[in-house]
Amino acid sequence: MRIRIVLVRLTLVAAVATVVLCSGVAARIGGLRTTSNGAVDAGGALPATRLTALPPRAIDDGTASLRVRLSGHPASFSPRPHLSPAVAGHWVTHGDSEIFRPTTTLEPCSNYRLGISAATSAVSHSPLGVHRDIYLHVACPSVKGLQLALARLDYLPYRASKAALPHEPDADRQSTPHSGHTAGSTIGQRARLTAMAAFHPPSEHMHARYSSVPTLSYGELDETTKGALMVFQSEHELEATGEADGATWRALFGAVEHDRRKRTPYTWVTVSESIPETLEVHRGSRVALSTPANTGVAGAETAQGTFPIFSRFTSTTMTGTNPDGSKYSDPGVPWVNYFNGGDAVHGFPRGSYGTPQSNGCVELPIETAQRVYGMLAIGDIVVVS
Repeated sequence: MRIRIVLVRLTLVAAVATVVLCSGVAARIGGLRTTSNGAVDAGGALPATRLTALPPRAIDDGTASLRVRLSGHPASFSPRPHLSPAVAGHWVTHGDSEIFRPTTTLEPCSNYRLGISAATSAVSHSPLGVHRDIYLHVACPSVKGLQLALARLDYLPYRASKAALPHEPDADRQSTPHSGHTAGSTIGQRARLTAMAAFHPPSEHMHARYSSVPTLSYGELDETTKGALMVFQSEHELEATGEADGATWRALFGAVEHDRRKRTPYTWVTVSESIPETLEVHRGSRVALSTPANTGVAGAETAQGTFPIFSRFTSTTMTGTNPDGSKYSDPGVPWVNYFNGGDAVHGFPRGSYGTPQSNGCVELPIETAQRVYGMLAIGDIVVVS
């Protein structure tokens, strides 16, 4: 009996020694041991999730993906980051990162808050523990991008080569949910490609669609571009400033998305100071109206150049100084289109037309001026040469 008890005690001692020995070996292997919950440190705690990469605070391309990288593969229960204000798009998990892909683009000239929850967790890690807010600013697209968008909507009489425009390889959107080639997906693709072109415009110059159109300086906010933008802004109930802010870009992308092009042909005016002086209204590829006109006399010449119409009146009082220094005040001047300071295309009664007779304005027969007024709008270009 005593022999049996001794053997049992020896067996128990050996078992305890084996457990202690194995525990010591496990403790020495990198300070980690494996449990059903993943890797923990020697004290039994999971390492905290860390953010190892975040989107840049200044975003140059609103169509680009936003990446939040963790210190490990995101856990299946981990909450995804959140953009505010909300924007159409979706989050995908790729490797150790959460990636947001906008359906079209983040709104240009806008600010966003990217919220990262304190509960964000990587596999085999404890949660992040602290909520993080990252503030992002999306830049306005370049002037080239603006010119491409205006041309796409027929507000500029120019076009870019299709081969020069950005395209989106399938690999770039392979994780995007696919719904087939529906009308909705076509609209979305058109809007996205337009946004991509706005942020990454082609370097080559645009080409005129008609002869004798106002010149365009590609990449510069020239008078032709300002005028086209003023027309667009006026038609979309925005202040016609000739400068593209966030509201203007939202309207531009919305118009492209739904293919809402300019309702009337591109319209501009040419004024020739060669005798006999003339004014022509161009609509698309044709001359819609041609008439004799009067420009400024010596000492009050009509400035040559390209100018957008910035103000219009069916009737107004004009005041100023004659070349001899005397003052004038003409009430009830009809059908007025101001294009350069105090210079305007308007009606004025004269005995003849076709020679310099004004104080700098472009004078027309009153009935003709009424017709011209009805053909023009804020932002339409007047070219004097």
